[in-house]
Amino acid sequence: MKKNPDYPKEIIVGKVIGVRGIKGQLKIRSESDNPNRFTTNTEILIDNKKYTINKVNSDEKKQLIYINITNINDRNSAEKIIGELIKVPISSLPKLKDKNTYYYFQIIGLDVLDELNTKIGKVINIMPNVNNDNYIIKTFDNKEIIIPSKSEWVKKIDICNNVINIVLPKYI
Repeated sequence: MKKNPDYPKEIIVGKVIGVRGIKGQLKIRSESDNPNRFTTNTEILIDNKKYTINKVNSDEKKQLIYINITNINDRNSAEKIIGELIKVPISSLPKLKDKNTYYYFQIIGLDVLDELNTKIGKVINIMPNVNNDNYIIKTFDNKEIIIPSKSEWVKKIDICNNVINIVLPKYI
């Protein structure tokens, strides 16, 4: 199967929210659920330019990460990229072990089809739960439906064609 041309080539993993010190250390707010996302020698993209992380410090209390990167060696250079998003290539993501497991970014935005293949809306968010995630679907009449990500509700996820097939609950 061919990959959807709209499939992202990178994902956002953080944002530069400030600088610290005179050597251009970047203050980062992480958007990643991977605690090892920002490590020494990792390549990142900021404003479509590649950088390598040279040094990492974290402030767990404030939930911030401080990094030094290649070619940003002073405060003035660092201040120019405040507000920029930090991305990594999709290819750098760890492979998922189960073929029926997906990253959230792969599910959010999928068109939702019912059992008659009628388009009913889009997945707009995912609510994590202890037993399974729940997909929040925004219908075309602006209602929100919550569907558990279990096989009795979700019949097929087709990332290549940007669709998810579900069984609508009887109460809808």
